[in-house]
Amino acid sequence: MNSFEEYLNQILQNINASAETKRELYEEFLDHLEQLRRSYVAYGVQDADAIKLSIADFGGSELVGGLINKVVSPYRKWLQALSWFVFTSYALIVVYQLFLTETRLIQRSMEQPHPNLIPFQSILLYANGYQNYNFDTWFFNLFGNVLLFVPLGFLLPILFAKARRFSTTIVWTMLASLAIELTQLGTRLGSFDVDDLILNVLGGAIGYAVWIMADMGWRITLQKLRPAIK
Repeated sequence: MNSFEEYLNQILQNINASAETKRELYEEFLDHLEQLRRSYVAYGVQDADAIKLSIADFGGSELVGGLINKVVSPYRKWLQALSWFVFTSYALIVVYQLFLTETRLIQRSMEQPHPNLIPFQSILLYANGYQNYNFDTWFFNLFGNVLLFVPLGFLLPILFAKARRFSTTIVWTMLASLAIELTQLGTRLGSFDVDDLILNVLGGAIGYAVWIMADMGWRITLQKLRPAIK
């Protein structure tokens, strides 16, 4: 058992929660500790010392356990349920916007444009020829594809511990975007465009960055609350 595992098990012993909640907390705390460790190592600190410093930054096991009991645990289930509700609502909105609008259904009866497999071709077309399109078409094809996936990049790390790594969120976002593009192509409710994939992934990356900032703010808040626990 390494130092992080021993430390986290001590924290969990002080938390009144179900086994499932403790497992989720363990994964979440371990991820935070690993981020701290990597930060120290990046500054040249030896790994063993980085682990000790990370644990010290996190706080005493009894202190952290007490904080979780008083602040986090009563609201965790509600926050998780709310997150899933928001995610489900978001998914339904995306499905409607990309497959079920009147414009999409009309497109199905029209001749479909050839798939674009050349990166940045469509992006440059809309960026340089904005005067040739109405605002809605221009905005959606450039910025709409980005904004549509910002919530996904934000929600994935909240709902799935594995997605708290940037690379995982990007891969999952890319797979989701690819699935949408292929479905649009197969159902004739849109055309395949590699630039949509690029813009969607950019949106996911922005959403992930927003989650990082929110997560940092949450940790700072927890640190400020620690002195109040007796």
